[in-house]
Amino acid sequence: METGWRKVARDSDLVEGIPLLAKADEEGIYLVRLGGVVRALGHECPHHHDPLEKGALIGGEVVCPGHFARLDARDGKLIAPPALDDLPTYPVKIEAGDVWVGQIVKPRRPVPAEGDPRTFLLIGAGAAGNAAAETLRREGFGGRILLVTAEEDGPYDRPELSKGFITGKTKPEWIPLRGPKFYADQRIEVLTGRRVTGLDTRKKVALFASGEPLAFDRALLATGGTPRKLAIPGAEADCCFSLRSLADARAIAAAASQASRALIIGAGFIGMELASALIERGLGVTVVAPDPLPFARIVGERVASLLKTRHEQAGVVFHLGRTPTRITGGRGAKKVVLSDGTSLDANFVVLGIGIQPAVEYLSGTDFLQSGGVPVDGRLATSHPDIFAAGDIAIVPGADGEAERIEHWVVAERQGRHAARSMLGAAVAYDECPFFWTKQAGLSLKCVGITRGFDEIVYRGDVEGGRFLAGYFRKGRLRAAVTAGMVGACIAAERALRAGAPVSRRQFADEGFDIRSAL
Repeated sequence: METGWRKVARDSDLVEGIPLLAKADEEGIYLVRLGGVVRALGHECPHHHDPLEKGALIGGEVVCPGHFARLDARDGKLIAPPALDDLPTYPVKIEAGDVWVGQIVKPRRPVPAEGDPRTFLLIGAGAAGNAAAETLRREGFGGRILLVTAEEDGPYDRPELSKGFITGKTKPEWIPLRGPKFYADQRIEVLTGRRVTGLDTRKKVALFASGEPLAFDRALLATGGTPRKLAIPGAEADCCFSLRSLADARAIAAAASQASRALIIGAGFIGMELASALIERGLGVTVVAPDPLPFARIVGERVASLLKTRHEQAGVVFHLGRTPTRITGGRGAKKVVLSDGTSLDANFVVLGIGIQPAVEYLSGTDFLQSGGVPVDGRLATSHPDIFAAGDIAIVPGADGEAERIEHWVVAERQGRHAARSMLGAAVAYDECPFFWTKQAGLSLKCVGITRGFDEIVYRGDVEGGRFLAGYFRKGRLRAAVTAGMVGACIAAERALRAGAPVSRRQFADEGFDIRSAL
């Protein structure tokens, strides 16, 4: 036997389509037989290193259990974010009924070609913009790529800001999506602190706040959103924060380091993730929101009640069904007066009342509709050389309804799709929306669109925190939310993406494998 080969399993241990976690010198290896051929891959998702054997394998796609990244089980290639890299692979051979693997083959990043005179301008360096830049290079584009952001920071992991960054468990050096060397090697020019203020669509020129123009051949609009403001006295005073950017997160973390109590206005997912993180830091947290139950319109009353109860058990104090009328006080000593006259004290206040699309620079164009940018299935705007993705894009869905979705993974997947369309692909975008939230000791995953449901069907134990909820409208499955039943949720996502029918009875039956509907 040649050196470097290691025996990891018996050939008879492998069943077609069922993955096996093997070990070679304490190194985890994801083994699977597909079409009679044994494949060997790295077993950790390149995103947050979740163990892939705890996810699912459906139709040759390995799906991460953490954040539903999809990778090709044949060659480890990335299919869908939030992972940004391919998996490592191993050569495989079978001798005398034993499965042997060779030395690891790490994924190689593409070497940018040269000679293409075109300039592709990506306005916005968040999830969509960064994914588009990387995909352009993956697809062989050799022209100039300009990734422009109004922020002083380059592309970073925005979802982590309301979670590990605030608790301190996520180190600051982990927040950037890539290091400077990556962008230099890929010849992606990242321009920070550069705000685009206008777009001349006829000349294909972007105008910057500093006044200089920048000509482009094709452009992607991916400017995301800006926090909504609260129109009450004192809402813009010192120690009243919003959480959207890395700069915002740094300011909140600095305030938390000198505080004992925080008050959050709004009970959306970002606000409640932040509440959970601040509780973990040891602060007292009060949440004020107009709804009688947080998230009920999104996930239904049972799941919303579970989340509220878990937050209360952790120490969060709610003042629901009320709104703030004014904020007074100076640095470190804020007072928030509510609509019922209640006065609440805190060292600082965070406004978490959602975002609005950042589209001011598109004033004067014909791109805007209902506050966003409508696109076709290729994610092209009304201009054939200008595309849009992420929070600002109004994208046609499989059912004919156009949706604007404010989720990180959705933006990344749209960015990848838009990049391919910029290079001439004519395939329609058909991803199923996904988002996750981690709060009060629960990790929830959501696939599809819950909005507009008229019935919810459950399997598992909602109150116990292990369940799968199916959101139906007119008898059709539209979305699923899970805590602790990831495999079934991954199968539901595939069913939604394929348009496969799943009945209410089937969904409620824990013994029914949703994959059989495909």
